[in-house]
Amino acid sequence: MPLLRILLIPFSILYYLFQLIRNKLFDLNILKTTKFNFPVIAIGNLSVGGTGKTPLANYLITKLKSKYNLTFLSRGYMRNTSGYILANESSSVNEIGDEPFLIKQTHNDITVAVCENRVYGIEASLKSKNESYLFILDDAFQHRSLKASINIVLSKFNQPFFKDFIIPSGNLREPASGINRANIIIISKCPYNLSETIKNDFVRKINPNSNQKVFFTSTKYKNYVLGKYKLNHNKISKQGVVLVTGIADSTTLENFLNKKNIIFNHLKFNDHHRYSKQDINLIKSKSKNKNIITTKKDYFKILEIENLENLFYQDINIEFLFNDEKNFIKELNKFIK
Repeated sequence: MPLLRILLIPFSILYYLFQLIRNKLFDLNILKTTKFNFPVIAIGNLSVGGTGKTPLANYLITKLKSKYNLTFLSRGYMRNTSGYILANESSSVNEIGDEPFLIKQTHNDITVAVCENRVYGIEASLKSKNESYLFILDDAFQHRSLKASINIVLSKFNQPFFKDFIIPSGNLREPASGINRANIIIISKCPYNLSETIKNDFVRKINPNSNQKVFFTSTKYKNYVLGKYKLNHNKISKQGVVLVTGIADSTTLENFLNKKNIIFNHLKFNDHHRYSKQDINLIKSKSKNKNIITTKKDYFKILEIENLENLFYQDINIEFLFNDEKNFIKELNKFIK
């Protein structure tokens, strides 16, 4: 552990005690919890950022929107507004935040809303004559004032919660014992060829209770990039491109491009980066006679500022390992119904 993080351990202990007491007050019903009479799916994690919540939300929406009128509700992190906002086709990334903006761009046929207070956000959505009877909540696991129908918690394969420590000396938002509130635990960003031995070792360390299910997923990239048109990887293989990312963890994408023999110069911005005209000028200066590859989230954020003809995004899916997708859907449906 770096020296700075060691020095921060006393603050982590204080934060640990605060979260422990807070959770206990909710467990004892001393602090109020609201439960709705329709299904609410809460996606979250124990760690700070980069576990793959947005791809999972996109997956769930894709699977469920044909069967249910659903609403995606998020805090709208890094937006320059506050309170409840119901997104529409003209909503900007600054108004609703980058992840809700991405979801609205991808799924314009569903309701998307943002609100810091998830309970108020659901109530406000219903008052706006919203006919949804299934809500998917992004990053809501620590929102104990809301009792979700199902809590899905993600943890990265290369940085699992059981090897981490609470912030600021670690990355955990709350004690690792918080995992006991999860209904489904997903170990995300696993190697595609993950062995049964390693899988079983992870399950043993998680030590799930009898009511919890553990699934393992891998990030699956498509064999092309998308922009104004589709461009296959073999068209850009061994050609110089500029990779632009504003996400918490770009390692998986970098490794994928390396395997595809795509040579790239990486312009790496902070997670949830709000692009400026100056940033776009920098990207343009680095990408003369070159294509730009970015994430889908960054793609739409950049397009809001300038329509770049050489801009493409690498689309992704999540893939359940060990042929477990049907079991995941079956488990999900138990709580929805």
